[in-house]
Amino acid sequence: MATYSPPISSLSAADDQRDQTAGLRILRQMALFVAVGYLAYAVVTIPAITASLAVMDTWWTALALPLVFGTGIMLGPLAWRASARRVKTATTVATAGYLIAIGSWWFGWNGQLLDGTDIWFSMFCGVAAIAAAIALRPGYAFAVLCIVVAATVTINHTVRTPEFNGPLLPDMAWAFAFSLIYFAAAVMAMRTAAILDSTRAQAYTATSEAAAAQARTAERLRFAQLTHDEVMTTLLAAARQDASVELAQQAHRALTALDESATTEVGACVSAADAVAQIRAATSAADPAVRFQSTADTAASGGPQYLLEAVRTIAAAAAEAVRNSRRHAGPAAGTWVSVTANQGRLCVEIVDDGVGFDPRRVPAERLGIAVSIRGRMAHLAGGAATIASRRAEGTRVTLEWSAH
Repeated sequence: MATYSPPISSLSAADDQRDQTAGLRILRQMALFVAVGYLAYAVVTIPAITASLAVMDTWWTALALPLVFGTGIMLGPLAWRASARRVKTATTVATAGYLIAIGSWWFGWNGQLLDGTDIWFSMFCGVAAIAAAIALRPGYAFAVLCIVVAATVTINHTVRTPEFNGPLLPDMAWAFAFSLIYFAAAVMAMRTAAILDSTRAQAYTATSEAAAAQARTAERLRFAQLTHDEVMTTLLAAARQDASVELAQQAHRALTALDESATTEVGACVSAADAVAQIRAATSAADPAVRFQSTADTAASGGPQYLLEAVRTIAAAAAEAVRNSRRHAGPAAGTWVSVTANQGRLCVEIVDDGVGFDPRRVPAERLGIAVSIRGRMAHLAGGAATIASRRAEGTRVTLEWSAH
């Protein structure tokens, strides 16, 4: 086998578990957008907050600031690492914090009026509505938008000196229209996220069903080959000639083959030679030009034994890796398959010297790696898959199974 060993960035099955779905990525981006909005308004509204101290009791301001800005800004750190459930919970808290602040405003107002300045929380009611769009269903989020717009505009008209107030309804309509643009964008973003995740889940289901159908087809083909090669041949020989030692041996081989074909229950094992043969057959069927080598440790009594389920899973994953190499590595690329069979351990490496890729940037809709290689090996007890690649430096896929 060629001594090709590219310096590569790898992505294992454990890394794959941390992959973000499209919906989670959009959710985190929207949460980060809201957090940045709250942070920006916390700076911009400092003069308005200072002015409001003349008309609001200190206890209310001390309570309202963390309720509004604290809960909103905390979405930033959570957007990087937290789960979807925690991010949605945090956006719900941020929405509730804003509603509590404006709902308790009356109790903190000392009756004085602002001279030409808006109350500070009225300047970004749309941000609270966007947080609601992330956390709640569209209908409930729209209700929050209507409540915060109506409440903040009404409070503004109440707390400002009358000469600075315009007509209430036009002011309310303008604030609603302005906030509605960003609110609608947030609702559409979350709807798109839900559609993407649903489509991705359907694609995974379809791929799994296709894999199951392929397995059934392969099993039917195996039995058809067994029937033709062993049973029918023996019966034809028996019909054409009298009983003989050769015919008895042929019949014995047919019965042995039938018995072996039935040992597919959990725990069935095959030898190292059979394991290597199955992997060779699967990878050669995927690409007849693949170069193959194997190393088997047969020092132990009777040679190594491997679970048939493990061998078939590795063979299928290796075949998918070879197909991927054939499709994407480039016309001039070579592909090598190396099998190492030790006591209680089976390792297959598929290496090519093609164009390579960045494993962390594989689109979610590309299921060959996620489902047919890493997903297949992840469902095998003792199995693991590592995919390592770098642009212009080739790809290495390592499939391992250990009995311990």
